[in-house]
Amino acid sequence: MTKIAILSDLHGNMPAIEKVYADIKTRQVERVFCLGDLASGPLWPRETIDFLMQQDWIFIRGNHDRNLVERCPEKLGDSDAYAFKHLEKKHLDWLSSLHATLEVDDTYLLCHGSPAKDTTYLLETIENGRVRLSTPNEIKPKLNGFHLPILLCGHSHTPRVITLDNGLTIINPGSVGLPAYEDATDGYFVVECGSHHARYAVLENTEIGWKAEIILMPYDFELAAKQAHKNKRPDYEIGLRTGFMRGDKVPIYN
Repeated sequence: MTKIAILSDLHGNMPAIEKVYADIKTRQVERVFCLGDLASGPLWPRETIDFLMQQDWIFIRGNHDRNLVERCPEKLGDSDAYAFKHLEKKHLDWLSSLHATLEVDDTYLLCHGSPAKDTTYLLETIENGRVRLSTPNEIKPKLNGFHLPILLCGHSHTPRVITLDNGLTIINPGSVGLPAYEDATDGYFVVECGSHHARYAVLENTEIGWKAEIILMPYDFELAAKQAHKNKRPDYEIGLRTGFMRGDKVPIYN
């Protein structure tokens, strides 16, 4: 039997990361898979990458990690620009070394968005200004011929465990660091998980099949919200405190 912790979308939230890390230590986890979007945001990007570089986890990069190492600094959005300002060359070099996707043990595919694109919402469809669970027929075309038993993805910050009719299990662990946000990349919409908790997943291969658990961890979210307030990001602040967004169609998060 194998027990794996799955983390995604940390977004530089060190108080949340530290609580999740401590919880993982109590669960006899053998491996940790981390699915990207590690530092971007108005919180603690430098401290986050310093911490992550010390871990023997398996990492891939997310779309924000890619932005940090591939885009011109002048073209970065607010969240990426804040992270870029506080990271050193060693941090960016480490981010640059991460793969966009990774197959592990001929069993797991790790991706951030979808197997083909790190900005695709694999399990969600944007509709009426928010995200909903996609139907199997909406999900399948985004799999890009994927054939392993387990696919692990992030990006939507929305925890889900689904199994398709071909037996494929797809797990999104949710976000360690940001439970709600606004986006304007495909028209204005919000993602809301409805509480301040840090989220991650534990996957176990048991004698009778795969066992998956989505874990909600309490942490000092006020500390994170105050850091967002200090750095003039009211969107982050309200999302961190409540798990909801204002929904007033004035997107700030990018």
